[in-house]
Amino acid sequence: MTEPTLQLEVLTPDKKVVNTTAEAMRVLLPDGWWGILPGHAAMMAHIKSGMIYYQKDGTIRYIAIYQAASRSNKGPRTHPCPNLTAAAEEGEDMEAVQLALSQQATKLAALAREADLEFNQIKFSLEKSLQGANITDGR
Repeated sequence: MTEPTLQLEVLTPDKKVVNTTAEAMRVLLPDGWWGILPGHAAMMAHIKSGMIYYQKDGTIRYIAIYQAASRSNKGPRTHPCPNLTAAAEEGEDMEAVQLALSQQATKLAALAREADLEFNQIKFSLEKSLQGANITDGR
């Protein structure tokens, strides 16, 4: 028998940020943190800004959201997986953000190595030129 899950969907006007199943989730609402598990009672809530934490395959994942309305409803008897939909002004899957930051850091490190190599080549050429020139200070 499979573990019960809930369907988590986060939408913005521009894109679908997340559409996945989750084992559990937590969200900060005006009256405090709410934990939502499969089978949770139907509810609606406003989320000003913050994070949604959800657990999938034993891993905690994060979604940053701003100005959202969330709706939770129980699925029909034939489909017992409850849904949680958050319609947000802005939202971002933090795993995607972390991946993008990691890729940018790799590119910046490569550029820094390249710049360091170029600097050292110019420095070496300048030192070689100064050694070949017979420069006196004129005193």
